[in-house]
Amino acid sequence: MKRSAVLGATLTAVLAACGNQAPDSDEGAPQTTRASSGPQVNDPKDATAIQPCDFLSADAATNLGVKPAGREVEDSSNRICSWSSPDDRDRLGLSAIPNRSLSSYLDNRSQFADFAELTIAGHPAVRANRNDPKKTGGCAIFLATKDDQVLSSQVDFFDKTKDPCSLAQQALEAVVPALPVAR
Repeated sequence: MKRSAVLGATLTAVLAACGNQAPDSDEGAPQTTRASSGPQVNDPKDATAIQPCDFLSADAATNLGVKPAGREVEDSSNRICSWSSPDDRDRLGLSAIPNRSLSSYLDNRSQFADFAELTIAGHPAVRANRNDPKKTGGCAIFLATKDDQVLSSQVDFFDKTKDPCSLAQQALEAVVPALPVAR
């Protein structure tokens, strides 16, 4: 039980510090959208329409190398679900972030030591990390599910020789097609 509490606290800290990192210009300000300055989302999905722990089916989670069931993590600003590897050393976290556009990352790319524009499951996305994922074992990718909503995927590997960004991207590739269409 004590180990679970420590792991939960560690994951919460990792997700808060790394995974849902907003660019500095967004801190303390209401999160408004600037969809016109960001890429258009042609097939909008609504990630907030389902519970975060329902993002991955048991089969999809197993295929990604994590336990079939995730658990919701308490966070003051976002609903986050965390899946762990069978040995509890590695973590995958997924969270829908409403009222944030991908442009908040694109417009502030200089704040990230590791930044790349991506297309995942037909949606615009960015890899935006304050530190080098190869050195830290942690990676965050943010995908625009619709013009004013971002789905974040965060991975934290114990073994720093593994590529955390690959798993973060694979998780989004598994989640996005199953999300409901945005209304």
